Order: sequence, then C-alpha cells, then structure tokens
Amino acid sequence: MNLKKVLIKVTAMVAVVFSVVSCDDDFNSVGSEVIGGVNFQDNEYNATPIAYSKRFERVQTSALPNYLIGVYNDPVYGQSTYNVLSQVLPDRFSPTFGRDAILDSVVLRLPYFSDLTETETNDDGDVVNTFEIDSVYGSSAINLSVYKSDYFLRDFDVDQGSEVRQVYFSNDIIENFGPTVEERLLFSEDNFRVSSNEIRLLSEDTDIDEDDDPQVSTITPGLRLALLSTDAAAAATALNPDPDNDGNTMEDIREGNQELINYFTTLFLDKEGSLELSNANNFHNFFRGIYFKAEAITTEGTLVFFDIAQTNITLHYSFETDNADTEDEDGDGDVTELLRDTGELVLNFSNNVVNSIETNFNTTIEDELASQDEINGEENLYLKGGEGSYIVVDLFNGDILNEDGELENELDFLRRQNWLINEASMKFYINQDAVISGDAEPERIYIFNVDTGEVLVDYQADPTSNAANPIVSIIEHLEPIARDSDDNGEFYKIKLTRHIINLLNEDEDNLRLGVSVSQNVNVINTAEGFTPTNTEDEIIPFSSVISHEGTILYGNGANVPEEKRLKLDIFYTESTTN
Repeated sequence: MNLKKVLIKVTAMVAVVFSVVSCDDDFNSVGSEVIGGVNFQDNEYNATPIAYSKRFERVQTSALPNYLIGVYNDPVYGQSTYNVLSQVLPDRFSPTFGRDAILDSVVLRLPYFSDLTETETNDDGDVVNTFEIDSVYGSSAINLSVYKSDYFLRDFDVDQGSEVRQVYFSNDIIENFGPTVEERLLFSEDNFRVSSNEIRLLSEDTDIDEDDDPQVSTITPGLRLALLSTDAAAAATALNPDPDNDGNTMEDIREGNQELINYFTTLFLDKEGSLELSNANNFHNFFRGIYFKAEAITTEGTLVFFDIAQTNITLHYSFETDNADTEDEDGDGDVTELLRDTGELVLNFSNNVVNSIETNFNTTIEDELASQDEINGEENLYLKGGEGSYIVVDLFNGDILNEDGELENELDFLRRQNWLINEASMKFYINQDAVISGDAEPERIYIFNVDTGEVLVDYQADPTSNAANPIVSIIEHLEPIARDSDDNGEFYKIKLTRHIINLLNEDEDNLRLGVSVSQNVNVINTAEGFTPTNTEDEIIPFSSVISHEGTILYGNGANVPEEKRLKLDIFYTESTTN
C-alpha cells in the first residue's frame, strides 16, 4: 500500500470522527427538539408498591461480625437488653507455668472502639492521651456481671450432620440454656458507666538505680475488671490506695478476690500437664465459656458495640527462676531467696459466640405488627434492628389501566413501552409524628432480595464502595438519611435504576424486596430469622441484627400525606415520531 492511499484512508477516518462528534454535540444541545422527525421527551412514571412489616420473634446471633452488651432504650420501640455468651481458648495449649507458680491476678479486658484525638504533657511531666469513643449508646448506669458458664456450645447441628454449623438465636440464652450459664460469678460492676479516659496502670519500679516512684503504663479506653491475690492487692494498695477516688481502698475493693484467685489456680495452674489443657476440644468441654450479663437500673441504660476478637481474660502469674538474689536486688535484706519471674496465659474469646436480645416492644407497635395487611399494604412501616422488624416491598404486583383504558398487568405494560430509563428510586419518608428525631434515628437503611438475601445489582455497581469507612460507602444506591434544618430525619432514598432496567428487560424476575436498618452497609452476609406467622426460616442481613436502632416510615394509605406516600419514581426518555 503506497503513502497516497494511506493518507486518503486516514483523512476519511478523521472526517468520520468529526462527523460523529458534531452529531453528538447537536443531539446534546437540542434535547427534546425534533431531529430527523424524532422527538425525545423526558417523563416520569410513578408506581405504587405494596409494603408491609414483618416482626421477628428470634434472629440468628451466632457468627456475627460484632456484638453488643448492655441496655438500650429506644424512644419508640422500648427497652432492649443485650447479653453475650462466648467460648474462650488459651493462647497456647499444654502450658507450663514454672516452678512454684503463683497466680497474682486475673484481668478481664473489653476495649471500646475509640480514636486518639489529642496527646499532651501535664504539669507533672506525664503524657496524657485524650480519646473519643465510638459505638457507645446512652450514658446511664447499668449493672454488669461476668460468669463462668457451664453450658456447652456445640460446633455442629446434631440433627443435620457433622458439616452443618450449629446456629444460635437471640432467645436461646434466656429461654433455652437455663441457669447453667451463671455457674459462678467472676466479676461484677454495679453502676457501670462507660468512660472515654485512657486506663493508667501502676507498677513498682524494679530497677535499683531508679527512684521509688511507680512506673505508669496506659491502655486505650475499655472495660477492665481485675481479680487480685492478697499479696497483689497489698502491693496495689501501697501504690494507689484509692484508685477510684471514692473513699474505698484497694483492699476494700478486692476483698474476697483471693477465693476466686484460688479458683482460677485450681482451673489452670494446678492443671499443668492435664488433658483438659492439651487441645481445643478438651478445653471447650472443660472450660465451657464466659457469660456477660447486663441489667437495667432505670428505664435508660448504656449499650456498647464491641469487637469480641479483641476481648480477653489474662492470667498473670509468677514463678521461681534458677537465679538467687545473692546481691539483694529487690532490696528486702534477704540474699538467700530465689528470684521470681512473671508470665501470663491469655484466654481469647472465639469460636461460638451468642448474643441474647430481649426487647420489650411498645404494646401499640406490637399489636400493629401482629396484624399487617400483606395484600394492600400498610400506612406505617416499622423498621427495628436486632430482634426487630423489617419491611417487605412488592413492586408491580397489580393491574393498571393502560392507554386503551383496559386493565393490564403493570409490569407487562412497562415492559412494552421501550423506554430509556434514566433513574428509578424510592423515597421512604419518616413519620416524624411517630418517632423521636435526632441521634436515635438510624443513619442507613438497606435493601435486599427477600428470598435469597442477596444485594441488588445497584449495590454491586455503586462506585462509592468503601469498606474502610462504612459511613460514606454505597451512598449512591443507599443514600444516608436526609435531615431538615433542625436535624430531624426526613427520608431515605434508595436508587434502583439498574435493577428496574434489568426487570423491564426481563433479565430478572420480579421478586419481593426487603428493607432493613443497617449498622454497616458493607456487611452483606445474612442471618436466619423466624417470624410468628412463618414456621420456615426467613432471611435478615447481619447488618440489621447488629443494629439497635429503629424508625417508622410512611407506606401507603388514605391517612398518609400525598407527598409522602411510598412510590417508585421512574424517570425515563421516550421517542415519538411526528
């Protein structure tokens, strides 16, 4: 091919490109004007979904991504109490504790979610960190108790075979497990309140070249409960006689702890070399779990959302070494004693963990949920996390009058229109007369396939996915709550454009949709649930189970303001010929 022919072809291609670009510019600028006898018009179609609520009588609370402990008073739905039962595992099996091992303390640690906001040095030269805690709801005191449990949590469902994982539900601890979950009280904290302060720990200075001031270490905010031996309590009293500044000395606070220290000594140090501590199966049968129990003091309370994987119990012990204190390094005047070293055994919370949820529903709402109209839909739609309720939405399930004045199935009518769908969305308006607006309102709601629990195609295609920050994740498909100038919630908007396009193109079946509250829209795994009207298990997202909040949304009906009725708004472009 010679150069002349090449130049002719290149020139022709450039001309075609410019022609296409020019046509595109003309199309965009003209909009709905007539082009070649075709008129493009933008229009809106409003469909009326049928929507109603379903109340769960129990939901799966094993294998959750996170857990809750405490008491929460929802201003609309009522008070809920959350307790936790968990298995634990030592950080090593067949532990050796050393010669003449003595258990000094047993410390429970449950860290809060927190962010470091400031670090400064005070007048005494101490570094002080300031934290902001997250995922703590309420500020009223509760009573908190921690028990050793004797209820065995099995791994597999004996009725379905050794490969089907056992599922535990929100009502199991209270209704099915019985008093064995409270075999022995280990820790208790009356009038417990969450604090955002870092925890400062004191220890004796063991370096003879330093002064006698205690050493200070700090850990992030959290629940920390300790059992001290008599000797450890005496040492702690000398370092800090009144750690709580409430007039009670350390010895007063730790009175009776020695009995529990002896109990843990029997369970662990005295079991060195035993089969019980040799592997996971034996250990789970020997030490069956820990039970956290919260109790309300008033109608209010405090609820803590925490990561069970970061929670643990640590056994601190000391033991003799082969080195003698010949130079009196500890300064006690005795040079004949053997030096002691320290060690620890950590019990991590893992494997089977169950959240119990006990909700005392508002009687009026309970009655409403017991008589939902699944044929015509409801005026009020009830959303509540935990052992709560969700919404079922039916799209295009009836007949409409078509352009010929005849009854036609709505979906069949839409499928033959050949519209170009620009956007499809639903707005769920909040019934502001029925809820207490503000911080108690859930920030996010979530939509899913009722039959499978799967997210919609719009979720998968959302470009704002951000697992690191769920607050700003999936915000095109699942818009966060819209608030007015007074910070009261107005509505939630869910975009379903791709789902509706697929539905009208017959790429998807017209299945029912579920709508729930969501603590974290990035969590798409689903749990089992049971409603009073259905003996078969239903599906609810885990993100709803771990959410404590609730709201009331408008559905359809004569008493719902016209501008706030639930609709599916379809914005489309159609072409007409002159």
